[in-house]
Amino acid sequence: MTTWRVAVETQDPDPAGRPIPRAVIGHAFDIDSGEPAHPITQGTYRVDADHDWSQTFLGWERCEQCTNKIGRRP
Repeated sequence: MTTWRVAVETQDPDPAGRPIPRAVIGHAFDIDSGEPAHPITQGTYRVDADHDWSQTFLGWERCEQCTNKIGRRP
């Protein structure tokens, strides 16, 4: 069974310690295989292993391509 978590795009290659802007796109990320649901075009992203893809996002926009591919629920 796939464990989908959230990966968020970032413009900064090292966003540690800085808040993530709320205009960020959230992508589905398979924590078990270490791969996103599809290639993330921005190239830089941060995986939030504690945030389940099926849960409500914190004001982030959910990726339409991920939603179409796997849905909102795992």
